Amino acid sequence: MGALAVTFSGCASQGHYGGNNVGTMQGAAALGPEISSFLDNATPGSISAFSKSPWGSNVSVIVQERYFAASGRLCTHLDVARQGAPANAERAQVACLVNDSGWYTQRLVTQVLGEPSTP
Repeated sequence: MGALAVTFSGCASQGHYGGNNVGTMQGAAALGPEISSFLDNATPGSISAFSKSPWGSNVSVIVQERYFAASGRLCTHLDVARQGAPANAERAQVACLVNDSGWYTQRLVTQVLGEPSTP
């Protein structure tokens, strides 16, 4: 049950306090019209390549399951891989549809950021 709460928190952390979140997910990046159009029509297993993205250039995006987050937003898990990168460099992302603003993405809250810092 705790894992579900962590998974959903990526899209649920919308906040209502103003600032830079503009009704979107805090710390999220807008996906732009090309990727948003793809996500609007994608089903699980859909794949597409994009020359420009928030994840860098020349990436492939695979759509995983869709779900409604605790915020009520439609979200989907994505697997993102840069062309020419090793297979283990694939990154899991979450994208959520923000009403009147399009699709936004951020890393999964369960994804490790990298090497732990030392005190």
